[in-house]
Amino acid sequence: MQDKISLAGDLGGGKSTVANILIDRLGAEYYSTGAIVRSIAESRGMTVGELNKYMETHPEIDHEIDAGIAALSEDERFLIIDSRMAWHFTKGTFKVYLSCDIETSALRIMHANRKGEHNSTLEETIDCTRSRRESEKKRYTEQYGVDIKDLSNYSLIVDTTVATPEQIADRIAESFALWQQDKSYTRVYLSPERLHFPERELDGDMLSPLASKLEGGAELTDITVCERDGEFYLVDGFESAMAYVFAFSTFIPARLVKAEPDGEYVRMRNSL
Repeated sequence: MQDKISLAGDLGGGKSTVANILIDRLGAEYYSTGAIVRSIAESRGMTVGELNKYMETHPEIDHEIDAGIAALSEDERFLIIDSRMAWHFTKGTFKVYLSCDIETSALRIMHANRKGEHNSTLEETIDCTRSRRESEKKRYTEQYGVDIKDLSNYSLIVDTTVATPEQIADRIAESFALWQQDKSYTRVYLSPERLHFPERELDGDMLSPLASKLEGGAELTDITVCERDGEFYLVDGFESAMAYVFAFSTFIPARLVKAEPDGEYVRMRNSL
């Protein structure tokens, strides 16, 4: 059976743009439930947000969409499946989640100008985006007993807040090749600006050897992060993470762990 990529993520996370790049690069075909949902909303004279609320009490719409996603498990084609739930219903996919902070998500939704998906101001669009996120989480938890926001469900998490679509596609394509060799592969790639760092003193003596490793093309593997309410916090590997910052890297590679932020943190974007 041909390996497939399931692509989930935050609203405005860039799934369709990145999927189109991957299709051209990898020779895959595209399957999108987002287009199906927008079509259903338009046919019923609803916005997408209104349809999401309607679907909370009309699960038959979700069931129809998800039955089609489950059937893709037996499809022989190489597919990139843009869907909130393909990671759950389509067997054996490389499970990718595109993460984006909510303000950037809202700006992208406004600029995309998709019918029924944004309001007239950024603040209203942020509120609508947050409401849609909570509605989807509630719906899938009640219907299927799964939390689509639990990032431990995914093999790869890529932060799309700052990186270009081409850079994001690079990370997915390279990680997909590694996952095909070892199906236990997991990784998080975060923009330095997105990560919350603990307020502690930096050990400057450690930076030079770490910088040399980066210059030699090595990936520093001791960095771990946790996630809470859509925000990422550094748990371990402080000096290694800072080495990526000083190298002006697009991404900090890390492993996701179950933990709670402890102590005082500062988001890198706010300290630049």
